[in-house]
Amino acid sequence: MAIATILTAALVASCSGGSAESKPKGNAAQIPPDNSSNSMLNVTVKAMWMYGGFKGKKWGADPVTKRITEKTGVQFDFSGPDGDGEQKANVMLISGDYPEVMWMDRGPTWDNYVNSKALLPIDVLAAKYGYDKLIGTFIPQHVVDKLKHPDGHLYGIPNWFSDKGELSVGRTLMLREDIYEKMGRPDIKTIEDFEAYLAKVRNANLSTTNGEIVFPLGLDYNDGSFIEMSNMWGSKNKDYRYYDEKEQKVKFFMFNESTKDMLLWLNKMYREKMIDPENFSYNDGMEQEVRSNGKWAASFSSIWDYWTPNAVLKKTNPGIYYKAYPIPAGKDGVKPYMGGYSTVGWNVAVITKNAKHPEAIMRFFNYYMSPEGQMLSFYGIEGETWEMKDGTPVLKQNAYEEFQKDWDGYSQKTGVRYLELNQYQKYNWEKQSESPDRQEDRRIAELFKFDGTDLSVLSIDPNSKAGIVWANIQSGLLTDIAKVLIADSAKDARARLEELLDKYAKMGIKDVEEEWTKQYQERQKLK
Repeated sequence: MAIATILTAALVASCSGGSAESKPKGNAAQIPPDNSSNSMLNVTVKAMWMYGGFKGKKWGADPVTKRITEKTGVQFDFSGPDGDGEQKANVMLISGDYPEVMWMDRGPTWDNYVNSKALLPIDVLAAKYGYDKLIGTFIPQHVVDKLKHPDGHLYGIPNWFSDKGELSVGRTLMLREDIYEKMGRPDIKTIEDFEAYLAKVRNANLSTTNGEIVFPLGLDYNDGSFIEMSNMWGSKNKDYRYYDEKEQKVKFFMFNESTKDMLLWLNKMYREKMIDPENFSYNDGMEQEVRSNGKWAASFSSIWDYWTPNAVLKKTNPGIYYKAYPIPAGKDGVKPYMGGYSTVGWNVAVITKNAKHPEAIMRFFNYYMSPEGQMLSFYGIEGETWEMKDGTPVLKQNAYEEFQKDWDGYSQKTGVRYLELNQYQKYNWEKQSESPDRQEDRRIAELFKFDGTDLSVLSIDPNSKAGIVWANIQSGLLTDIAKVLIADSAKDARARLEELLDKYAKMGIKDVEEEWTKQYQERQKLK
């Protein structure tokens, strides 16, 4: 039975020292003996980034990884899965043949590793080796508290975590600027305003630069897109769920009235030929190609999804590009939202019980997560790619420009954001160094964010009855949504939607909601 995994991957951290060891409890694996000495002799750690398409990072090929080895005596031997990372991780777990350190999504696979006692608790390692600042200082206490497993231990070091969701959300209304200008730049404050705009574009029979039809509205065809778009109707859906204030329960987002409104509205747009009919067959690469051709007049996308397409389009015509605009309200009297941020970030790094060098691994993470390590990872070598101004690190202008020309090449050459293993947004230079147009796009997207951390950290034991139900529901969700969107009539769309909700009820979604609610309430008590 396929287990769909959703969020973040685990990266575990710390360093050397020596203090009293707290004993692991619950699901924590016993800490193995360290095969390295306390000296700074170089240690090579086997590590895997659990995502298909991993671009190999060669340690020592850039100045930053060289500097990290000088400081810690540690280097990584990176690898990635040949295919699906989740499947690979589960196979490795069964065989027991997994590397010392892994980066993986939070979700069922991570839970399986924890429950199988395959992971070492970061908090226990930090106490054992004397890295007291790692937990609570380098990784803020509010992030640690949110990420802790129910047994009280921390099993992953977060990546792209933040204090208030800074630089974490980007989805908003993206309009092709030349078309918006051609249509007279009408106000788009409500969903009715937006409908009128889309109809105007449709009736204009516009063509792209290569002769294709311009469709008024394009969709990012993935679960996350539909979850976030539903928030235009005033809800705060996050990671497949929402909190029902009235009933004080966590519920599946498909039962939220805002989600129903959104799906029926999209069906209306589809029936009125506003939406690209090929939209439901695009993969990520094809969507990017469509954007680069200017095939959509509008979409609800992340601002960074248009950075590369904008560069491509401007080469053909400097006046053709996409720009962020405020999202319309789905109905009267509601405050529209879009992306919910999570202060615990995206994925995590984990240290497994196969670690031959737990002390050395902790030495690396303690340094990497420190202010010095984070600035090194984000900015590169001081004096070469950045300088300190009034106590603040600033990326040199020429460095930013070169970085934008060739992200991968410049990154490996200078080490600037080459690793990006476990990043703290506090040190991210993007907001201060980005071009004014990107800064303005970010500002608009962040007007509609909300804190969804409490919902994002909930999980379900994938081997439990509720976990199996959830895996089955989630694996077919995108297909279920598409069936509603392409219905031939409003009546048919409503019928299909009700059939889906009835199907989820019969499959046992209530068991899933009860587990989410139980976890949510337990975590609230710890605040």
